[in-house]
Amino acid sequence: MMKRTEFFFIFITIIFLQFIICDSAISCVGRILNLAVDSSPDQQTVGNVLAVFINERTGTTVNLKSCSDIHECQDMVKRGDADIFISYTGPASSAIPGIRQGNTAQETYSLVKQYFIHNYSMIWLRPFGYHGPVDQYLQSDSDQDSLAAAVITRKVLNKFPVLDRVINKLSGKIDDAVLKELVQSSDSGKDKAAIKKFLKQRNLI
Repeated sequence: MMKRTEFFFIFITIIFLQFIICDSAISCVGRILNLAVDSSPDQQTVGNVLAVFINERTGTTVNLKSCSDIHECQDMVKRGDADIFISYTGPASSAIPGIRQGNTAQETYSLVKQYFIHNYSMIWLRPFGYHGPVDQYLQSDSDQDSLAAAVITRKVLNKFPVLDRVINKLSGKIDDAVLKELVQSSDSGKDKAAIKKFLKQRNLI
């Protein structure tokens, strides 16, 4: 009898959790998210990957908003003119007064993440896997440990409750080699069909 009761309790709990997750995802359907990106090939490509991926997973429409560089992208998010941007731990850490570079890429990521949460209420999501910034020849900058990741504010996450979990599914899925292939196959993000094919091949959508 006890086993039956425990099984029933676990079953009800699972159903309840699924309801919460589904209800949160449904709350994103038909909404609009503004993603700030600069003109570099990785920002345009990964920006469009995010746009297609988020729309397929949640029904949210993602608009790409142009900015001159990642610093302007960050300022747009600070002002509320955009909701999310793509940044890199190398430039981010060098622009923070008094912060030190970590001994590893992960340590630098943790330091930057902590600083942004406490000072800007911005959350660094899990790194995509590639290094950046990336120049027009698809070579990383001199800091090979500079990881790329999406950055979003707590305020936006309150409006889009499953967005962090959705974007984090791309963590580790776009390394340097994959990025180069994506940029070339999608014509720097202009070919949405190529991006959708990439996501389907990896069972992401």
